[in-house]
Amino acid sequence: MATRMTIPPRALCGCITDAPPGKLSAILENAAVDLLEWRLDAAIHFHSLEAALQGIPLLSRSNRLPVVATHRPVSQGGHFSGPEKERMDLLQKAADAGAEWVDLEEGTPEAMVRTFQRKGTQVLLSSHDFSGTPPGPSLRDLAKKMARKNPDAVKIVTLAGNSEDCLRVLELIPFGQRELGLDVIAFAMGASGRWSRPASLLLGSPWAYVQLPGQPAAAPGQLEADEMRRLLAMLVGEAPS
Repeated sequence: MATRMTIPPRALCGCITDAPPGKLSAILENAAVDLLEWRLDAAIHFHSLEAALQGIPLLSRSNRLPVVATHRPVSQGGHFSGPEKERMDLLQKAADAGAEWVDLEEGTPEAMVRTFQRKGTQVLLSSHDFSGTPPGPSLRDLAKKMARKNPDAVKIVTLAGNSEDCLRVLELIPFGQRELGLDVIAFAMGASGRWSRPASLLLGSPWAYVQLPGQPAAAPGQLEADEMRRLLAMLVGEAPS
């Protein structure tokens, strides 16, 4: 069962997108970030299912960062195209090994959300729109629909074509806190959305995703960890840590 590790405010979540089995252990202790998203679909894509299975026992170690286990299907911008049961089974293995969070797609049945939560694993329910940014009312309706499944947090990400798109998706963060009583991770992808990533933290997002050294970016417009820390330091008037 997962233990709840403390995540600091304005946390950075480093994305593990291409970690050979021999390097995963060191990445799980990466001091450059506060927590990690391990993309199991990417581990299988770049290496093999066996590589992912070999890495999962490392989640039982105590000397590592908190982990969000993600197994993204092709329909949501990931690499996995196999049976849904196979996808969920691997996430179950990660949760059983000790992953603090699992990232489940918006269409996941509520019963599956409950299954993970009963293990002591926190659930991030996520939605990704790679075609653009819907109108504000549609985004708020989506957030309400996701909140009804009672996840521990919600993630809504869209593709921005301009700054107005960024503002619409960022508004979901205070909306979630005010109207839903729920933490919302919300930002925009793409070149036009880059500024929304640090802005999301200032608005109250529990964490923002960053690119780790030596790892491919997990999504268009993703900032490197050091770059994000420098931007945040400038915005809040603190020395970068």
